[in-house]
Amino acid sequence: MIQALKILTENYINPGGKMKTVINLLIVSFLVACGSNVDANKKMAGDFLDLALSANPLDAQELTHPDFKFVFMGNTEISNIPYDRDAYFDYWLPEVVGKLLPTGITLATTDMIADDDGVAVIMEGDAEGVNGEYDNKYVFVYKFKDGKIFSIHEYNSDLLVATRLYKNKLVPSD
Repeated sequence: MIQALKILTENYINPGGKMKTVINLLIVSFLVACGSNVDANKKMAGDFLDLALSANPLDAQELTHPDFKFVFMGNTEISNIPYDRDAYFDYWLPEVVGKLLPTGITLATTDMIADDDGVAVIMEGDAEGVNGEYDNKYVFVYKFKDGKIFSIHEYNSDLLVATRLYKNKLVPSD
């Protein structure tokens, strides 16, 4: 992209003129702004769950857009229900996560994939669930709007959720 912009400014703007300098400054400003947007989104996504799972989860609420939405994806009794910002902080965190993982969870980021609009955070969890060891792997897909987290979709092994957190049994199919 930088090479294409350079060719554009060299071939279509008066070389050495003030217009070329202004265009170059605008291009550099644009590229810096785009880069910092991705970096800011990655930082916000990386910080969010640390704050949300801390002793003061409402600190994470400041990072969310007023129209925030969270969905736990999968095929379990807690899956595919959209939670708005209030429901996420007032119900999902204390009543679902807090009760299923009473001693908390440690999440380690293993990778991030980001663009201007979103971030996918790949994580590994270490926890003791209500029914014993619960070490799942996750992908949290963040979307951003107005510099805030607009939505999060959480993906993990719902089979592990069903068997380790809800004591569901696997039954062979005939």
